[in-house]
Amino acid sequence: MDLYNYYIYQNADQRTLNWFLAGSPFPMLGVILGYVALIYFILPRFMENRKPYQMKTFIGVYNLFQVIYCIIVVRLCFQAGFRFDHFYRCVETDFSDDQKALKMSEVTWYILFIKFTELLETILFVLRKKQNQVSFLHVYHHISTFFIAYIFCKYVGGSMLVFSIVANSIVHIIMYSYYFISAYDVAIFKLVAAKVKKYITTVQLIQFALLTTNNLFGLQPGCNTCKPFLAMYIPNVFILIYLFSQFYKKSYDKKRSTAEVKAN
Repeated sequence: MDLYNYYIYQNADQRTLNWFLAGSPFPMLGVILGYVALIYFILPRFMENRKPYQMKTFIGVYNLFQVIYCIIVVRLCFQAGFRFDHFYRCVETDFSDDQKALKMSEVTWYILFIKFTELLETILFVLRKKQNQVSFLHVYHHISTFFIAYIFCKYVGGSMLVFSIVANSIVHIIMYSYYFISAYDVAIFKLVAAKVKKYITTVQLIQFALLTTNNLFGLQPGCNTCKPFLAMYIPNVFILIYLFSQFYKKSYDKKRSTAEVKAN
């Protein structure tokens, strides 16, 4: 019990300790278990003899919310002192009650909250009877990013590693903008969506490469970043690079090969 209290409470960022989902790990783990139960057992049975829900308006509002939320997060990061040279320059976490330091800790919670809401996407897939989209890549990505956001908010609280928050938010602005326009049967929207679809995964892979590089800079000797976090985060990014690369090959290289065969 003393060891539990030390690592979960005493060794954590005291500023975020009592914030929603940022304290004890049990609510976070409960959300993950509930998420898995819903998408694999409860909702598939519920939908078995029902027609798929459409929910186009709700999905459109959700995607627009994600875009606006991510724009606000990027803006807050810069207001809290983030600069692009944090990509390579050692910047340690300020755990004080300074105004900018507090704002940066708030940003880490905003990311935890948005990763919590993103679990809803899989639930929407099941309710729309798109179970094929509930892939291992999709589920692993959502669970791992939610878990990592919890660790980031609870222990990291800032530093040069906030680059990952900014990079991920920018990618999500692009991605959810694409989701928003592709949901509507408007000629110009459909044209743009068709042109950019392939490049969404490419942008995500570039993001992962940048995150890995930033994390490796965080390992430089004498830089007091949260090394246990990096020891967990870097392997996870490598797993995501592999999974997204496989998805890219399956989705796009196969289509390109088929098109070349037809052309010949």
